[in-house]
Amino acid sequence: MKVLVIGGTRYFGKRLVHSLINEGHEIWIVSRGQVEDDFGAKVHRLKADRNNKSELVKAVDRLKFDVVVDQVCMNAEQAKAAVEIFAEKTPFYIMTSTMSVYNWGANLREEEVNPFMYHAQTPKNPMEEYAEGKRSAENVFANQNFFKWAFARFPVVVGEDDYTLRLYNQVKRVKEGSPIYYPNLEARFSFITSEDAARSLLWLIHGRREGIFNFASEDVLKLGDLVGMIEKMTGKKANLLKEPSEEAWSPFGIPSDWFMNVEKAKAEGFQAKPLKEWMGPLLQKMN
Repeated sequence: MKVLVIGGTRYFGKRLVHSLINEGHEIWIVSRGQVEDDFGAKVHRLKADRNNKSELVKAVDRLKFDVVVDQVCMNAEQAKAAVEIFAEKTPFYIMTSTMSVYNWGANLREEEVNPFMYHAQTPKNPMEEYAEGKRSAENVFANQNFFKWAFARFPVVVGEDDYTLRLYNQVKRVKEGSPIYYPNLEARFSFITSEDAARSLLWLIHGRREGIFNFASEDVLKLGDLVGMIEKMTGKKANLLKEPSEEAWSPFGIPSDWFMNVEKAKAEGFQAKPLKEWMGPLLQKMN
């Protein structure tokens, strides 16, 4: 199978590429060439800036692929360019999306955000800009007729290889006594490991499963329980602020429940590892 991964040189994109290598597929990766990889001669490397349409056109040239996995499509403009470029180059396109397309809520199901009917909105802040970009990109792919598609909606992806250090920094703050602000410690949150995120994309590839899928550990975690786990592990009491502060901002600082229902993927055969099995050991490694 010929697979193109756009943005496959780090994090769970890198894990996906290694899985594809192990299975013996013919793999191309598109990146800006700024991050070294350890794939050796087992992949074909194409250099292009995703924001430069002409570079991407030149990079893929006359190539055709059985599957394209797009890890870094962030807005409608990039999606429109991808549709034009890959219209005759692939029958199946997978886009990595996000839980951020949903508003706050519990047990969020795929149908709550319909990419066919979505109408663009004006972002009010950086987080909403990210969410709006992903919603708009989904809308573009859903309403084209050149190739089949699938959207993998992920919550925050965590793991030892998380270059953003989101979870690690929470542990570090507690250890150092640095301030942290959570608006609602009772709020429940979805997570998934980088290993399972990569595995879910591989599952979509093999099954040619079309449509929208939520991928996350089925069990969710109260933010207060997360803080408690870190406190117990580090032996330190978290310095929790009662009022918001820029220095105490947390990527997990949600005002209410925000977690996804994963029954659709589970019913079709995919299940992420339970959070209760991996969160504790992962935090230990970050201590």
